[in-house]
Amino acid sequence: MQTPQAPALNPALLPPGTLVGSWLVVAWAGRGVHGAVYQVVPVDKPEARPKALKLALLPRDPRFVREAELLSLVRHPSVPRLWDSGDWQHPSGALHPFVVMDWVDGAPLYDWARQHSPSSQQVLQLLAQLARVLQTLHSQGCLHRDVKGDNVLVRHSDSRALLTDFGSGRYPHASSLTPDILPPGTPAYRSPEAWLFELQFFNDPKARYSAQPTDDLYSLGVTAYRLVTGTYPELGEPSKDEAGLWHLERLASAPPLFLNPRVDTHLNALILRMLSVRPEHRGTAQELAEALEQAALLTLPESTRSLFSQELSPSVDSGGQAPAASRLAPLPPAHDMAEAQAQAPKVPLLTPSSAERVSLLVHMQPWQLRLATAAALLALGAWVGWLTPRMFPELPSLVRHEVGGALLQEGGEAGLGDDSTRASVAASPSPSEPGVHGQDTLPEPSPGQARPDAKGRCPHPRQIPLNGGCWVKLQREECEAIKGTLLHGTCYVPGALHERQPTSHPVREQ
Repeated sequence: MQTPQAPALNPALLPPGTLVGSWLVVAWAGRGVHGAVYQVVPVDKPEARPKALKLALLPRDPRFVREAELLSLVRHPSVPRLWDSGDWQHPSGALHPFVVMDWVDGAPLYDWARQHSPSSQQVLQLLAQLARVLQTLHSQGCLHRDVKGDNVLVRHSDSRALLTDFGSGRYPHASSLTPDILPPGTPAYRSPEAWLFELQFFNDPKARYSAQPTDDLYSLGVTAYRLVTGTYPELGEPSKDEAGLWHLERLASAPPLFLNPRVDTHLNALILRMLSVRPEHRGTAQELAEALEQAALLTLPESTRSLFSQELSPSVDSGGQAPAASRLAPLPPAHDMAEAQAQAPKVPLLTPSSAERVSLLVHMQPWQLRLATAAALLALGAWVGWLTPRMFPELPSLVRHEVGGALLQEGGEAGLGDDSTRASVAASPSPSEPGVHGQDTLPEPSPGQARPDAKGRCPHPRQIPLNGGCWVKLQREECEAIKGTLLHGTCYVPGALHERQPTSHPVREQ
């Protein structure tokens, strides 16, 4: 098989037969924001078991060098093994770094949960495996810094969870990836202490937040909360003391057990522990792994039943809300919620897609959205809109997880976290297309949807009051993916209801 003419080569779409170092491209497997993934074999052993090669879309992307360095330090059954790294030279002469890892025949965590409807016991086992990876990283002074469902693959053969995408990680003596106040990561998975640091120092161009092992544990807690409830945990409103320091007392969200009654009490307690606003209460990755493993050994009826009924799945619905089962579950009184969350850190060790992207945005607290936007504007020095690369560096225009391995002859679903997603822009739907509700007026507000107050104001800065409800306007082409309502060429989705309306902008206080 001959290599195509050099001028036609593009790092995002290398055809089969292309040589990358000593590897032969067999098939294109996916594309993310920073890289494309290919199934490859050694050029001198084409019959060998295939590997995954991730190639940088931009020349000299430092994330790939960082990923290779981190993977070379980590040997764990829940981490793809590093086989090679280097640079591929584009015909223009530009050097694009690449890494070669184990090929993982699996599905992203949230997709896997939709397909298999796991029990609390199975979730505990997966979380324990991920906690052991973090333990291995932390013991060597390393951090992942982007733990999330999209970066976890569950292998089909044995249901083992593998943590992927180490390009945002940190290891001793590594140089900084960005000049921003916060390190790379996904906002919805950031720890309270990271948000408070940005709130405290967003106006200081020299301030830099130093992530800690407890940040990884919080991100794992967000992943677990999202997995069992179908929604993201929300932070409460911060307060400022007399010394001018910002504080955060608790989460604004209910414990997982109140949103999904099928969640085992031990899993509920451990998720709350990971989500504690006090980082010292989360413990270490080793302590967490031991607690998760002990809880997974229990075979009580509530721990072995499916977390989701046959007709429901742990996914975000068209309004960016939790599944129907979650919305129907009665919420506890505020004092019970506060009490449950206050007790969570004291729990002893046992002796917690396109529509997905939209939900992530909608469920952020207004002060978090405003703070991230303000920091981005200060860094860029110009208006770039509320959705900035600073806030969501991993957000393509529309990303859909396509499973089934259509491009792989024998592989099935596989990939490496975000870079395994196949980016495709949906065609602009018309009102008559399936999955899009096109009509002359908006429907009546749904239960749990945000409503305007007496002055006609919605609780979220992105929501607009229409037809008695609060709605989020999105691009027309996104409508099909999130089952929105198309009205006069604009897509509308119901606005999520936050705990209370913001009465002031904390960032503006002097």
